[in-house]
Amino acid sequence: MLHKPELSGHLAKWTVEISEFDIEYKPTTVIKPQVLDDFVADFVPGLMPSAAKEAVLVSETTLGVWILSTDGSSNVKGSGLGIVLVTPSGETPRLAIKIVSLTNNEAEYEALVAGLELSWGQGSEVIEVKCDSQLVVNLVYGIFDAKEERMQQYLNKVQAFLARFREWSIIHIPREENVEADGLANLGSSTKMKRSNSDTVIQLLHSVLDVDGYCEVNSTNLVWDWRNEFVEYLRHGKLPKDLKSSRALRTKATR
Repeated sequence: MLHKPELSGHLAKWTVEISEFDIEYKPTTVIKPQVLDDFVADFVPGLMPSAAKEAVLVSETTLGVWILSTDGSSNVKGSGLGIVLVTPSGETPRLAIKIVSLTNNEAEYEALVAGLELSWGQGSEVIEVKCDSQLVVNLVYGIFDAKEERMQQYLNKVQAFLARFREWSIIHIPREENVEADGLANLGSSTKMKRSNSDTVIQLLHSVLDVDGYCEVNSTNLVWDWRNEFVEYLRHGKLPKDLKSSRALRTKATR
């Protein structure tokens, strides 16, 4: 058909008209599967129902890297632990904990164990720990040997918790880069708990080495928030009076 004079004339005219636009002809190539995968990944979430979107977000949060910063403080006023946890979604739980009298190294270990337990309980699978104790970091990686029996017991506790995570790392950072956890640890060590209750500091009544699988907490010092109703139900079986709320709490608590 292209050999007809009238069509050839039209083509010649169009060629002259579009020549100023610097148009280059390229033949169609085969689309690689990865290109299609990328397109689907970018396009499909906009069509997903809200429940499916939430499931994807939860999955991504669970599999993301959680950042844990810990510090222990021990002075004439007492011992305290500081914990700062940054989740993949950007939430940052912070804990200031007062604990029984400990040495500086013991307080560092107690903070690390408490932080790992918090991270695991929140659903972390990949954890990056930041600690300003070079000794603790080297002991965890086996660079140094724990010569004291109590230090070995702490090390065993830490390694047992780390084994629960799919991936983990622990790095040493300068104290000036750990100011938030350090401040929380100092708050815990300096807070007086005997005469007046504090709504900002948790009190641990035992060292992690003095109990087996259960750490007694002074619950009168816990701030009331949405988690406490789960604690009350799981520990004491306490449920809301409203039937609908009671059923919802039992369902959520199973997770």
